[in-house]
Amino acid sequence: MVQMAKTHKHLYDQALTFSALYQAHKKARARKRYRTEVIEFEMDLEANLLALARELKNGTYRPMPYREFYVYEPKKRLIRAAPYRDRIVHQWFVINFIKPVFGPAFISDSYACLEGKGMHRANERVQVFIKRAVKEWPDPYIIKADVAKYFFNIDHDVLYGLVKRKITDQKVLWLMRTILNSADNPGIPVGSYTSQFFANVYLHQLDMFVKHELRVKMYARYMDDFVLVVKDKETASRLLKEIRSFLANKLKVSLNSKTQIFPVRQGVNFCGYKIKVTHKKIRDESKRRIKRKFRKFREKFRAGEMTSEEIRTVLMSWLGYAKKADSYGLIRYILGRFTF
Repeated sequence: MVQMAKTHKHLYDQALTFSALYQAHKKARARKRYRTEVIEFEMDLEANLLALARELKNGTYRPMPYREFYVYEPKKRLIRAAPYRDRIVHQWFVINFIKPVFGPAFISDSYACLEGKGMHRANERVQVFIKRAVKEWPDPYIIKADVAKYFFNIDHDVLYGLVKRKITDQKVLWLMRTILNSADNPGIPVGSYTSQFFANVYLHQLDMFVKHELRVKMYARYMDDFVLVVKDKETASRLLKEIRSFLANKLKVSLNSKTQIFPVRQGVNFCGYKIKVTHKKIRDESKRRIKRKFRKFREKFRAGEMTSEEIRTVLMSWLGYAKKADSYGLIRYILGRFTF
């Protein structure tokens, strides 16, 4: 792992202000302000924020239990949602400690949870790599990989050690331990705001290894899903072996069974699209998923359980995604088949 010399010592007390907590509250309530727990918190906002500040200052802050539920798209996943007051703390923690300390060090080709990045930028970048590779090499190969059950397998001690190398403020480290231990499970909870950024800090070590030790130029990562484009099959096999070893020995995680190497000419599924040299297509599973979704919406609309405006919001979001690919026929099908 690459040593990072600069450490940050005096962060916590400077950041613990009413104004900072209020800004964290505004971030936490975004798109959720009409939920009951948010309304209840805001009914006595000043007193609630001051109470939270006192707990954080004197070290008596204790997170409340997570609310658990499953989502089934794109696959079944256990989501663990923190209560609202804890989500404010998570926002405050990330805004004041994780983003300013770790954000500037992230590589330009890390695309998850970062401003100005995202899935579209990630798949566009991979297509740039593919186009460049076919010009440079006669038979380039792709390594397509992701970490097995990533969030559930992140090691708390390894993660704590990574943060401690950069942040030596004991109060920040106490709060980090408090947040990690609140999950009461191995790994970190899917659905928590801190988890998204902890996950990026964790695999930043892989980014450094791939870019600086393996010296791979064409590499992009979106959370635990990553792609390397290299000159030939032999190189791909060697690099994949080294990456597996690094992840197991340094980060205590492994790659899942879907990890593979294949010629660039086959294209690659990444961040929602099938990416080839000349075009992008929406993945078959994504097509099936949107058709299932709109069939359900049609049933709910007829039963009076959804309004046309609610459906239109989802549709416009999907159209924004679909138009990034060569999917004219699919868009016509969806617009023609599903009317409300």
